[in-house]
Formats: sequence, structure tokens, C-alpha cells
Amino acid sequence: MKVSPAGHRRRQRSGIFAALLLFNLVLVLLQLWLFVGVLESLLDGKTTMAIPAAILSLVILGVNVWMLDGVVRLTRDV
Repeated sequence: MKVSPAGHRRRQRSGIFAALLLFNLVLVLLQLWLFVGVLESLLDGKTTMAIPAAILSLVILGVNVWMLDGVVRLTRDV
């Protein structure tokens, strides 16, 4: 059975989308870990971890926005 080029592209898109979702899950878990770490640190009276964690959270936000733009472009080409 021969697969049409459109069907092959659709399979590639779904694979890319699944990979992006898995990567996003890793980023969400990392952000949750950061939040818990900062919260524990703040409860101990230490504020040194708050600023680096906030910067890393902004970086993660940037990566998520970049991935969202990629998904929008991927679905626009359909």
C-alpha cells in the first residue's frame, strides 16, 4: 500500500506535535520543581533562590511561546 505525500506529511506533523507535547510536559515539571524549591526556600527564610528561579521561569515561558508559534505555523500549512 502506497502512502500519499499528504498522508506522509500528516504523519510527520503528528509526530512533531507529540514530541513538542512531551517536551512541554518536561518543562512544566521543571517549573513545578522550581516553584516547590523556591517555596521551601522562602519558608526557611532564604530568598537567594527566588531571582534565579524567576529568570529561569521566564526562559521557560519564552521556550513555550516559541513552541506555540511553531505549532501555529505547523497547523497553518495544512
